[in-house]
Amino acid sequence: MTCLNLSLVLLLFCCGASCEVLQHFTDVPSCKNFFYQGQEPLGLSSNATANICQRLGGNYYYATLYHRLARVPIYSAYILEVSTTSRPDLSSSNWYLEPMLAGIGQKDMLQPSNSAMSIEMDDVIESQAVNDDYRNSGLSRGHVNPSMHHSSSSQLSTFTYTNMAPQDATFNSGTWNVYETFLRDKILSTCSQTHILSGVIVSGFNPTKGKWLRNRVNVPDFFWSAFCCVHRDGTKRVEGRLGRNSSPYDTVTKTLPELEEILNKTYEGPVILFKNGCQ
Repeated sequence: MTCLNLSLVLLLFCCGASCEVLQHFTDVPSCKNFFYQGQEPLGLSSNATANICQRLGGNYYYATLYHRLARVPIYSAYILEVSTTSRPDLSSSNWYLEPMLAGIGQKDMLQPSNSAMSIEMDDVIESQAVNDDYRNSGLSRGHVNPSMHHSSSSQLSTFTYTNMAPQDATFNSGTWNVYETFLRDKILSTCSQTHILSGVIVSGFNPTKGKWLRNRVNVPDFFWSAFCCVHRDGTKRVEGRLGRNSSPYDTVTKTLPELEEILNKTYEGPVILFKNGCQ
């Protein structure tokens, strides 16, 4: 895609968008809180990304940096919560979409059947991944921000296609699930507050490179995550993980500088995930 065509595509997506697609996450105080000390990561955004403050039922639940062309979230920023409910029983055909990415003047994520989107569904499909992209693909709809890290309606808000990336089922239910469970069961109980950034390393930024679903949705090479835990005595713990989205599905512990250096090689960089390195 040429720079001119890219500019036209982004203009189409942005026209008429609500304020929930932001120039900076910090423009909305409720969204700023999802980042450690209110500072969003540096070096991961580009002209092809959109800052989404994820909102459902008038409430904000987490922040997403969404890549419009790869149609996957580069990262999600959220605060780890106690899970108070079971996984929502919601058919994947009813998972939420983001009307603001298609220029529809709605602030909340909406289900595909919502009348506010149905008459402009072609624009919605162009602007983001949808259920049909994943159907019969052999890959899971992988939560970048896992539902198990949230409570009640916050958990429901993670079931949106702007929070999904194609994930190998063995990896999804294997080593990556072990890590997500470790955060919920071990880290949450020892911290007064834990900020998490979880994202992907794409295999390509356009369908001529990497692996794609239906030439629309990029299949990431890796999933990554970093947490900044503030203990009750004021001390802190920061770690990263890097998981391979293909055999042998290894998930490896990384220091924050190591993870940032890996991300530097794919994104525009220099990448800084947490302010002052969570120190």
